[in-house]
Amino acid sequence: MWAETDIKPRVLLVEDAPFLRYAFGRLLRLHGFDVKEVNDGREALASVEDFHPQLVLTDLMMPVMDGVELIRRLRELPETSEIPIVAITADGNEQTERQAREAGAVDFIMKPIDLPSLLERLKALNA
Repeated sequence: MWAETDIKPRVLLVEDAPFLRYAFGRLLRLHGFDVKEVNDGREALASVEDFHPQLVLTDLMMPVMDGVELIRRLRELPETSEIPIVAITADGNEQTERQAREAGAVDFIMKPIDLPSLLERLKALNA
C-alpha cells in the first residue's frame, strides 16, 4: 500500500506488448503515478531493488518469465512480499485466475481493460 502523503505512488508495469505498455503507462502517469515499464518478469525482478514499487501490474502471458512465476517470486522476497500485485490478462478462464490468485495476486483484470475501471480498482487497493 502507499501512504496518503505520497505524491506519486510507484507502479511497476510489466507488459510485453509495447502499445499496451505505453498506453497503460501514459494513463497511470496522467493520474499521478510514477511508473517504471518493463517487458517481462525477469526485467521486473531486476527492477524492484532500485525502483521499490508500491504496486505491481503484470501481464500473465509473457516471454522469458510469465506473470504467475513473477508473482510467486515477488511473494518470496521479503522486500516485495506485501506489495499489491494486480494480474492483467486476455486469458480469462477460471484456472488462469486461480493460478494468479494462488501465486499472490490481489486482483485479476481482463483485457481489453476499461481504463476508468482500472484506475478505480487501483485506488481501492489504497483504501
